Amino acid sequence: MSFPARSWLAVGIARVKAERNDACVAAYETLVEKSSTSNVHGGPAVVFASADGRRVLTMVGVRGHDGFRHLTAAWDDRHREEQHRVIAEAVSFALYEVAASVGATDIDPDSHDAYVYERVERQVPGVTDLFSLFGASENFRGATVFEGDGATTTVILARFAHAAAYDELRASRAAVRVLGPSGEPGETSFVVRPRKTFA
Repeated sequence: MSFPARSWLAVGIARVKAERNDACVAAYETLVEKSSTSNVHGGPAVVFASADGRRVLTMVGVRGHDGFRHLTAAWDDRHREEQHRVIAEAVSFALYEVAASVGATDIDPDSHDAYVYERVERQVPGVTDLFSLFGASENFRGATVFEGDGATTTVILARFAHAAAYDELRASRAAVRVLGPSGEPGETSFVVRPRKTFA
């Protein structure tokens, strides 16, 4: 599955202890399934687990600001804890709009490619420059860019043949020029594995 251009997404990140990662993934899968039949009217969605087992990343299609408000209410602490009694160390939610995409942007749990999530605390000046940067790597498969509601935050979901290719590219002078300096490792950028998609 993939997210169409100009669609709105609720992006949630739950930080958990590694031994509770699978339970947290299962909890969010249940919450996503319930969102499609509730007043949230959740659309296409995906649940990721980070490679280090410390993050569960969820992307859910919503109907703009109203849908986002319904989702955050439905996924409050009480509702999350009802699912497998998962208590996250920290949870964040934000609303993003799909700005642009290039290449193989489908999210495939059976793929062996590396998916990398990165949040940049700035508006990317031009996706053309970003996609040219990524395209310079022979290991690049595709990417989707999500713009924050306030246009001060950008999220990138990039797909590479292997994670090291993204790390090498991100450390380059060209990447710093386009995206700014890298954030704290494991906080603003991390490798994720799609666990389940919802069309």
